[in-house]
Amino acid sequence: MTYVTMSSRRGRSSSASLRQVLSVDYSLIRRCRRNGGCRVDCAHDRTDDSRLPWEADGYGGWGGHEYHGTEPGTERPPVVFVHGNQRDACDWDPHAEFFLNRSYGGDELWAVSFGDASPTHPAMADQLEEFVSRVCAYTGAEEVSVVGHSLGVTGLRYWLAREDRYDRVDSFVGIAGANHGSELFGLAVRVGLTEGTYGVCRFLQDGPAGESPLAALNENETPGDVDYYTIRGTEDPLFMQRPESPALEGATNVALETDHDGARESLDSLELLYEWVADESPYNVRTFV
Repeated sequence: MTYVTMSSRRGRSSSASLRQVLSVDYSLIRRCRRNGGCRVDCAHDRTDDSRLPWEADGYGGWGGHEYHGTEPGTERPPVVFVHGNQRDACDWDPHAEFFLNRSYGGDELWAVSFGDASPTHPAMADQLEEFVSRVCAYTGAEEVSVVGHSLGVTGLRYWLAREDRYDRVDSFVGIAGANHGSELFGLAVRVGLTEGTYGVCRFLQDGPAGESPLAALNENETPGDVDYYTIRGTEDPLFMQRPESPALEGATNVALETDHDGARESLDSLELLYEWVADESPYNVRTFV
């Protein structure tokens, strides 16, 4: 697997020590946890479905023309954004604005908030099956494009494999996902951190085929008739010992000079996401506002 490396407009200094960077990231996780898994202190509960055009069962999120204030209808596969550990749909608000300011309508933009801020992979698969099915039924679309960050990347991959939904996905974008594990996950399991926020570590620790859920997913890393893309940050402490972890064999893999959140929210990332799922430049005269 190879990466194309690009500079980014957001990132941490590479001179920061691993301990310093991890300390900052751990503080952010604790802050999000105090806010129910929301980085921006959202006023909505995780399972609030008032921003969705249907009654949800055990999850929340946003999407649709009424929420975004646009005309109804779709011209391309809707995009479903999927958050990471101790996060929610608010992570994707800037992406909605970026896409809406170009050629996307509200029925083409959706984001899920899992019922638990640190969901298990089976729980993510259950809620993604419900959410994507609802999006397709509401919009009449046969396919969606999916964009996941961090834990949401392997959550999407697990859902696709368990439900065999490859025919329902046009494009897959995985941002800063632990597709091949991280030394930190194995360490967490060894010292007994396997509950709550750290409950995902057991699934995400790498291991031999037949013993590791992650290894089972990686027997075929890019299955189905799906266009796969990944982004990682070169300054992401989660992958300092295993920088190639987010890459997928058979995908277009890009490395940005930024950190874990910057891989999702930097302008470079937004531009790539738009180009990949819309199949056009975000700065075409027809789409740029």
